[in-house]
Amino acid sequence: MRWLFREPAAHVALVPPEEEEAFLHIICQSFNVDLPTARPYFYDDPYYSHNQRWGLWVEESGRRRLVSVLTAVPLQMWIGERAVPFMGIAGVATHPAYRRRGYATHLLRQVAETLREQAVPVAVLQAFDHNFYRRLGWETVGTLARLRIEPSRLPAYPITGVRRAEFADYEALIALHRQLAPRKTGMLVRDDLRWDYLLWNFRNKWVFEHAGAIEGYLIHDYLEGGWVLRVREFLWRTERARRALLGWLARNGDHVRQIEFAGTLSELQALGIIPLSERHSQPEEPLARYELLAGFMARLLDTQRLLEILLHDQPAPEGFQPFCLRVQDRFRGTSELFVVGESEGRLRVSRPESAIESVRVPIEALTQMVFGAQPATEIALRRRLAIPEETLRLLESLFPPREPCLRPMDFF
Repeated sequence: MRWLFREPAAHVALVPPEEEEAFLHIICQSFNVDLPTARPYFYDDPYYSHNQRWGLWVEESGRRRLVSVLTAVPLQMWIGERAVPFMGIAGVATHPAYRRRGYATHLLRQVAETLREQAVPVAVLQAFDHNFYRRLGWETVGTLARLRIEPSRLPAYPITGVRRAEFADYEALIALHRQLAPRKTGMLVRDDLRWDYLLWNFRNKWVFEHAGAIEGYLIHDYLEGGWVLRVREFLWRTERARRALLGWLARNGDHVRQIEFAGTLSELQALGIIPLSERHSQPEEPLARYELLAGFMARLLDTQRLLEILLHDQPAPEGFQPFCLRVQDRFRGTSELFVVGESEGRLRVSRPESAIESVRVPIEALTQMVFGAQPATEIALRRRLAIPEETLRLLESLFPPREPCLRPMDFF
């Protein structure tokens, strides 16, 4: 028997102020959060007036009932050297009594269409189930390396100079981030609003101070009932700052069972926390176990705008030849043509005035290409795409592999 999915009879719109309590109630029920605890985080959030709160209503006995919700957060993410505006999709939740009826799917589709009409280039989320979102045109584009280690296995360096961050330290902390943090794909742009949110949301902030100057900082929270201390961000500009902050983490053995670090593999290795130990006796017993997790997912919306942001006015690669992409979105039943050309040695993206010879690329493959999740050649081989070798070489030069990663400090 073949089952056909039918969209539920429902209405999707922005949640009006008078129904925000119902919106919050669904979130609390879905994520098992206490309502009084959640309320100040909801209303005091610096993004509160900027977020789009979406809902889906059904008719019951002549009355509307809000049954499914999500939040769209306006943010910017680095892809290569370009800052790309996007909508972060968070808090996708359906009232427990109305699940498994297709409401969340319907809500996600309708919101995506509206964001596309608003010229939002791409949406990003952290998925609870990648297959669920993949059926709606989302694709996994990032990975997250994670290391958990007992505090006692960290080097117990002296901690002189480590203290809790105070309000007066925030300016120096922000300056240190601007000085040290590179622009890596998957990192969020830290504008004033983003910093307001981070400094408001995370209570556990520590700095290392030497001779009156802040040389490093550590921001963390807790998981699994407080037994895991998760490092959200750890930056230092001197070795003494790195050692002192690691030494502070090593002294948490009375409070937590594990310390969690996360980022890219190279970032974890740069922490220098896995030295050879005189207590390690079994050569086949690992010094540490790194986990590589599926990271964030993305959904291309206004594809032309995204390509323009990433490519417009970039220097054309040597030997560049214009080409045409036919981007096929089977999830929407659409096909769009884009010409990547050049003018005076600079790249341009446009729509062809008439049908021309093109290279067919599924939207999920293009999603992985633009984020640099894998080389274009690898994507084409794995997906069995018929793309000429010369076009693949151009795509790889335009969208090189970038190790995209949404780090814990940038979760939304």
